[in-house]
This record gives sequence, C-alpha cells and structure tokens, in this order.
Amino acid sequence: SRIEDGLSGAEVVMMDTWTGDGLPDSDPVTALLPGHPAYVVFTSGSTGLPKGVLVTHAGLPGYARTEIDRYAVTEDSRVLQFASIGFDGAVLEWLMAFSSGAALVLAPAGIYGGEPLGRFLAEARVTHAFVTPAALATIPERPLPDLRTLLVGGEACRPELVRRWAAGRRMINVYGPTETTVVVATSDPLTSPDDTPIGRPVYDTRLHVLDPGLRAVPPGAAGELYVAGPSVARGYLNRPGLTAERFVADPSQVGGRMYRTGDLVRWGADGQLQYLDRADRQVKVRGFRIELGEIESVLAGHPGVGQAAVLARDDQPGDRRLVAYVTGTADADELRRHARLALPDYMVPAAIVVLEAMPLTANGKLDRQALPAPERETSGREPATDRERLLCGLFAEVLGVERAGADDGFFDLGGDSILAIQLVARAREAGLGLTPKHVFQHRSPEALALVAHESVETAVTDGDDGIGPLPATPIMAWLAERGGPIGGFSQTVVLRVPPGLGLDHLTVAVQAVLDCHDVLRLRVAGPG
Repeated sequence: SRIEDGLSGAEVVMMDTWTGDGLPDSDPVTALLPGHPAYVVFTSGSTGLPKGVLVTHAGLPGYARTEIDRYAVTEDSRVLQFASIGFDGAVLEWLMAFSSGAALVLAPAGIYGGEPLGRFLAEARVTHAFVTPAALATIPERPLPDLRTLLVGGEACRPELVRRWAAGRRMINVYGPTETTVVVATSDPLTSPDDTPIGRPVYDTRLHVLDPGLRAVPPGAAGELYVAGPSVARGYLNRPGLTAERFVADPSQVGGRMYRTGDLVRWGADGQLQYLDRADRQVKVRGFRIELGEIESVLAGHPGVGQAAVLARDDQPGDRRLVAYVTGTADADELRRHARLALPDYMVPAAIVVLEAMPLTANGKLDRQALPAPERETSGREPATDRERLLCGLFAEVLGVERAGADDGFFDLGGDSILAIQLVARAREAGLGLTPKHVFQHRSPEALALVAHESVETAVTDGDDGIGPLPATPIMAWLAERGGPIGGFSQTVVLRVPPGLGLDHLTVAVQAVLDCHDVLRLRVAGPG
C-alpha cells in the first residue's frame, strides 16, 4: 500500500490482521526514565503550522504532589474531566484524580458551559473543577455546596468572576505554558476581586524574572518570566532551531535549561507573581493561545489581499476578540470563508476590516495603535414577528451592539461559541428553547425564530436526511492543498467485544452507528 511504501525500513503492523502473537512476556529492554517523553501537545505556530511540544515524565510527580497539597484533593474527591484531550488541561484533571485516588467525573458530550455545565456540577457532586474564565462566565449563579476547589486558568481571570465564585470555596488561579508540565505556578486562594496573581512555583520548579540580559530584576520590577527545573519540556518536536530560541541555558545552574515564556511579570510583596502582559505578539483569547502571525499568514495568502494585520481587541471590558485588518480587493465575507478553510474556529477573526491603506508610524512601521475599532453594521431589516423582535434584542444584548437586524448573522456581528452559549441561555430564560447547534446552523434571528420552541426546556434538535454537500474542514483543506492523494487514508482501533457476539449482532451494531452519525458516510466526490 502507499502507507507501507512511505515507511520503508520500519516495521509495519497491520492492525486489521494482527493477532498479537510473538509479543514478549518480559519487561521492555529499554527502561522508562524521567527524561523520556510523556506526551506531545500541539500549540499555535507563527509560520502557519502548529508546533508540537515534547513534554517528559520528569515534571509530573512534582505537579501531582502540588495538586494534592494545594488543592486539598483526597480519595473522597470528585474531579471534573472537562478539558479536551487536545489541551494539556486534561493532564491537570487526570493527575489530580489518579494521583490521589479520587474519582474522575467525565462531563457528558455536548456540555461546553452555561446552565448545562452548572447543572452537571451540581448533579454529579463535583468537588474539584478546572474551568477557563470564558466558560466560567457563562455558568449562571446557583448553589454548588459540593464544589470545594475551583481552578481557573488559560487566560486572565476577570474581577467579577472572583467576586461571584470565590466565596465559600477555594478558588485558585493557575498558570502554565504548553512548553511546561501543565502548570508551573498556582495562586493562594483568591479573596479579592482586585488581586488575581498567578502565584508561586509548583514543587520542583524554579521561576526567574529576568531582564533582557538574563539578570534577575528586583521585586516589584517588571521582567520576562523564565521557567526552570524538571517541568520544562524537552523542546519542539523536530524543530531544533525554534527549540534553541525558546529553551535557553540557565545561568543559575550548570547544565540547566530554562523556557522563555514571553510573559511580562513581577514579584508582589506577598511573594506571588503578578501577570502584566505579553512580551511578544502571542495572545490568549478565550483560553486558546494564538500566534497572531499565523492568522495574518493565512489572510495574506489570499490573492485579493495586499497586507494583513490581526489584533486581539478589548473594546468591551472582559470581551477579547480577534479583529483582522486587510488591504486589497477581497471583501470581508470572502476572507472569512477563506480563513475557515485553513484555521480552527477559535482563530477565525470575529471581524474583518477592509482598509484603503494601513496606518504607519513616523518611521514607516505599521501603527497598530491607530487601527480602528470595527463597526458592526447590520442589514437594517426590522423584525416582523414577536419572536424575531425578542431574538434581535437578545443578539444586541449578547453581542454588545446597538441593534441587530432580523437577517443579520450571529457570527458576522462578532459572535463565537462562548457567546452562542450565552445567547441560548438568555433565550431559554425568555421562554424560547434553543441549542448551540441551532445558532451555528441557522445564525439569524429570522431563521432561529422558525426553529425555536416555546419552552424553557432544552430544545431537541431534529435530525436531517444526512445527505448533501459538506464544506471541507480545515484539516481536509490542508491535506488537499498538499497535493498528494487523499482517497486512501484510514484509521484503525482495536475494540474488545463480548464473547459470542457473532457477525449478525456486530453487523447490526455497526449499522446503527452508521445510521446515527452522518459523518461516517462521507465520501470525497470528484469534479462534477
């Protein structure tokens, strides 16, 4: 096969025919050492391709001990599994539960925040949870007497969240770049909305605040944060140049290494680190770390674009959004479609502003401070029914615009997945049953008015006939753009089945899965 041809010299195991015969019954010859890789997690890269971070086993024991001690985890605890396995926050949750003998409570599929997450926390009696501030902001206030420890991290925690959630429990701000073992600093329990430090180093980790000459700055002075110790990752997978740039020698320890975070911080009087800003152009939006240059590279690749610049704007307090600025002949809708083919949803700009020319500084460089705030224009069509009027008002309220027209698109006005959850919650409070899937599929007040249910209960999404064309996902588009064959890829997994299952029962089960999941029936159609 083509796959085997591309792996010449390597032992290939065909899982659909492999029986497992010949495996040794002894321990592996190569011992597992702390410096061996534990996992690879991918993070945004400025070149347009994600970069894989190779994290070792060395930092796991120290962080596991930190979790048990600082988060007060016991064998009776119930730890929420909420983070995606593509996000190292999942490692935080696994370690918290398994290192202490606690229970790991898996959140059901389809719960991303809002009232459903709040209800699940209560019903599952979760005692320990890690939730990003963006998701936490969507959960309505309700009694959660079992929730003893709440961890927040991934982005800045706003004061109002501390005000709402800190009372009656241990609320801790956690900090850790992907290039380290999950978390390298944890705050003391938060008590004041005006003070949300990123905290003190976890066990076995050293944090240095240094000036550009790698000299320590005095307490209270701003400097760049460097992480040292066993929690530092090995480097970027197959990227030696980038590894050498970000992972540097530790002047305080012979043979030691540090990771340069790019974050500006300072030591507070209480011995905790306070986060100030980014030293480079890497930003965090709703918990995702994003290289703005990666988005600029994709937009600039469109033939109708001359220049492209992207900012993370905070035009409304606590509401950070990506805004793109371009020059050229392409319009905003065309560029948004182009971006969705190459970028994950969280990296598609909420607004795209087309300019005649980019503003420049006196020395001819792009003046990012002079880039204007986006104007969210509406279609102007007035709502025709009570439902449309209600939904137009909710659009304007959630999106922070003066008004929304009946045929305005939710995402065209700056909406995203988190705001979609807020829209669904407020619609339910007003007596309209909607789901986030409705918002993604129908988008405008006019269309949503037709599918909403007159009920405060969760609306049930009707299935469709499961046929018709489907736009290419970013990974599909990326594979197609590489120019190679795309018709022969496969993925296999070994499943354990009950004894005596039989071919007939297996066939019925597989057919049921195919009937329920349209995506499993996808095929690539040729021209025409």
